[in-house]
Amino acid sequence: MSGGIELKITYLDGKRLYYAFLSGAKEVIANKKELNRINLFPVADGDTGSNLTRTLSVVKSEAVKDNSLTITLNSMGEAALKGAIGNSGIIFAQFINGLKINVEHNDSINVNKFAQAVENAVNYTYQGINNPVEGTILTVMKDWALSIKKLTGKSNDFAEIMEKSLESACASLKRTKDQLEVLREADVVDSGAQAFVIFLEGIVKFIKKGNLKDLKVQNTVKIDSLVEESIGKEEKIDFRYCTEAYLENLSIEMSELKDEISDLGDSMIAAGDKDKLRIHIHTNNPPELFIRLNKYAEILDQKADDMLLQQAVKYRKKSNTAILCDSIADFPAEFRDKHQIHLLPLNILVDGTNYLDKVTIDSQNFFEILDKAEEFPSSAQPAVKKIEDKLNYLAENYESIIAITVSSKMSGTYDNLKKAAENVLAENEDLKIEVIDSKTNSGAEGLLVMEAAEQLETEKEFSEIVDYLRSIRENLYIYVSVSDFKYMVRGGRVSPLKGKLAGFFNLKPIISIDEEGKGIAFATAFSKKGNYKKINSILKKHQQAGGIKRFAVVHGDDLVRAKRYKNSFSELLNIEADFLEAISPIVAMNAGRGSTAVALMEEN
Repeated sequence: MSGGIELKITYLDGKRLYYAFLSGAKEVIANKKELNRINLFPVADGDTGSNLTRTLSVVKSEAVKDNSLTITLNSMGEAALKGAIGNSGIIFAQFINGLKINVEHNDSINVNKFAQAVENAVNYTYQGINNPVEGTILTVMKDWALSIKKLTGKSNDFAEIMEKSLESACASLKRTKDQLEVLREADVVDSGAQAFVIFLEGIVKFIKKGNLKDLKVQNTVKIDSLVEESIGKEEKIDFRYCTEAYLENLSIEMSELKDEISDLGDSMIAAGDKDKLRIHIHTNNPPELFIRLNKYAEILDQKADDMLLQQAVKYRKKSNTAILCDSIADFPAEFRDKHQIHLLPLNILVDGTNYLDKVTIDSQNFFEILDKAEEFPSSAQPAVKKIEDKLNYLAENYESIIAITVSSKMSGTYDNLKKAAENVLAENEDLKIEVIDSKTNSGAEGLLVMEAAEQLETEKEFSEIVDYLRSIRENLYIYVSVSDFKYMVRGGRVSPLKGKLAGFFNLKPIISIDEEGKGIAFATAFSKKGNYKKINSILKKHQQAGGIKRFAVVHGDDLVRAKRYKNSFSELLNIEADFLEAISPIVAMNAGRGSTAVALMEEN
């Protein structure tokens, strides 16, 4: 395969597979925009191209180029499981691992062994899916495998077999338009199936030309321009989150694991084996899913994409400016849905498992997990690469992005978001991104996010909204009544000695945030009632100083006291609270059970 000369290829080894894969992956990545556009099944969330780009890019970067087919395929299989996201991505990963299993201990194979390996790999892929649906990538894989099997009786040349079997795959792809109603109505083929055919086309192109220079793909793919035309229509989504887990050391059989979680949703796929596997399921309850998975395996990675939001952005986007906030911002989920606000979750590490704040762990189960933890949990900002993935998605769908973070004095989220924004902007000259340090947290940060959403509805200029949001940061305040020093001591915020003294004297501190965004001990009382009186007095001073535009109440598993705060302070200020919400798990980790806080914004 060199110099543009067509050669007869009678065996497949590791290097040939490696270069063929690079060529196929390059073509899929180049067609990301179109694959996203025609993505209608199983959910019209417009991300098939993006998911496959991520999946194939990980394999491309981590695959080992070796003469041995077994060594190369082993590296590809592990990388595919590690990087796979989305239905099609995990199906690709399962297929690659099926090939890996079926060519084990072979440095090279002929066309007959290849045909058998492909057939077995397709069967293996079907076995990983709870309810396989025809008219998708699965059907095209199956028809392609059958074509290869027939062709091996006529030729021993990989080049000839790949080219002719591609014709069968293309014919199968066209038929998908008639096999699924949603595709027939939109007059398009299945997106995952289209990607598989494009992948095969890339392989055939490389076999014909064999130019290694053509395989050089940039590490970062430039974002495609905004898609002007959406196809299909908005469909009812029964299970909201496309949820995935990368697991190792499964202690039960894979069939048993499927039974354990099948009641949580649909579209379940299990790729890999007990040593390393990736689970995909659409569910409304990601936290419960990960509680169950954690009983039987070590969780290496997890994600939960909001398909309801993705579909809303595709078909009824409210603005060309996206709002992105981190999970520390506390405000109602209903408001987030209404204004299509995107969430960037921070990480919570509990006994070796990394959860996504407010996504795969929530306030309902957090304190139970916290009390059972062998070690006190720790938190971490999202990695730059994860943030880039989020920004790249937003860049595909919006002209500008306003990102609001927790105080930079409390977390590295702001710094990482700035770095990620610089990387994404370098590839997108027309995109605008502003990262705003809220200089606060929790309910006060939530009020700033709500202001941002409301400003967007006024149709003001992007720069005007950004200037306004920066100008009102100094008007945001939060006062947290802490009930138990235990959590602050365990989290390292307060020394054990001070914690003991506080417990002995029954001290109940009020924690606030200064102008720089640092946490401070604002006041102290000797009872919850005393704290209430102090906060009541503080609110009166704010009201007298310049007036309070809006306020909110948040709590750490103390709804009764939070309701009393809300009702009492609504009467005091003569305005209704914007919301009463449970605090995020990361905030709860430090504020502790029983904490209650009032966040407010003074008149500007």
